[in-house]
Amino acid sequence: MKQFGQDVFQSLQITNVIMKPTISSFLVALSMVAIAGVLANGQSRELPAYEVSRTATPINVDGKLDDLVWSKAPQFRDLHRNLDGSPSALKTEARALYDDNFLYVSFRCADTNIWSTFQKRDAHLWEEEVVEIFLQADAHQNSYIELEINPLGTMLDIYLLDIRKPLHYESWNSQKLKWGVQVFGTVDGKEGDREWTCEIALPMEDIVTAVNRPPRAGDRWRLNLYRVEKLPTPVLLAWSPTFKDDFHLPSMFGEIIFTDNLVR
Repeated sequence: MKQFGQDVFQSLQITNVIMKPTISSFLVALSMVAIAGVLANGQSRELPAYEVSRTATPINVDGKLDDLVWSKAPQFRDLHRNLDGSPSALKTEARALYDDNFLYVSFRCADTNIWSTFQKRDAHLWEEEVVEIFLQADAHQNSYIELEINPLGTMLDIYLLDIRKPLHYESWNSQKLKWGVQVFGTVDGKEGDREWTCEIALPMEDIVTAVNRPPRAGDRWRLNLYRVEKLPTPVLLAWSPTFKDDFHLPSMFGEIIFTDNLVR
């Protein structure tokens, strides 16, 4: 696994090209930034940011969210509809923490009719109800990691070399990835359920493009959180909406900022 990570990192290295700046090119760049800040419909494109605290003790990744440190981690802002950024009545709580070995993410998904059927790793989980994490540790590299987990506890982990250009799914399975799910109800799509919760621990050793592993206070990584709901009405939710029918837009991801705030 370590050698694989080194090979991927080396394959992703790019040649730095030094260009002599000019006043005109600087003004063009400024105008491009200004345009990028507003969508076609006039909405502001303010990308969210989240400060990640460090946990003093490793989390027991079982999906129950009963480790005390979770209560001390701030919530991500509410997930909104991905296509237009509007609020959703479907509540999703997400939090993150880190230590030297893992980036931890938790979800609490309110759902009265929980549904999924896939039980094989690396199946097309996005076709059913699922939560997803997209992570790009270095915005100057094109690669990113995608993780999906459904209410049955099935995992899809993908390493993408560029937008929608993954390594073959079965060729990259994180060896030390941890995850767990707890369901308050049944996973059959019938009414009467309450919620499902999950935890994911992504090994730092898999995040090969990060400048620092473990990250240092002040380091910033691109990240997005998504939720796919199918019943009773299909909806796509995002922490940082892409405003397109597409999750694979790293430029629209929010940022996580690592801090030295220690929680116990």
